[in-house]
Amino acid sequence: MSEFDELVSRDGVLMAGRFGPDWRVAETKSKGLFVEFPPAIEVMGSFCSAIQSMFDALAVAMGGFSPSAWTPVHGWAASGGIYSVAVHGDRFVVVETDKVGSFDELRQLLRTAKP
Repeated sequence: MSEFDELVSRDGVLMAGRFGPDWRVAETKSKGLFVEFPPAIEVMGSFCSAIQSMFDALAVAMGGFSPSAWTPVHGWAASGGIYSVAVHGDRFVVVETDKVGSFDELRQLLRTAKP
């Protein structure tokens, strides 16, 4: 069982995967929405790429105050409606918000998954 199989087997996790160097989705395991509507994977990848770019720019801008305080950007999470996404390094999960306890739990899922 791969790390992504393990993540997707958890209640509320709809997709888990890894981004490539260009922030396109390189590897995924999914169920639900992303199996029923495959273009959602591309949209989700574009969303994550844009957010990551924004945080990278913020880290560079804030670097003038403390160069090591903001870089590199390790991870982030966003929630809207019934879904949430969490990114840590090059790995991500998309979940049904109500079925996952907290963003801390999402981050822990990504940090402890076996690479």
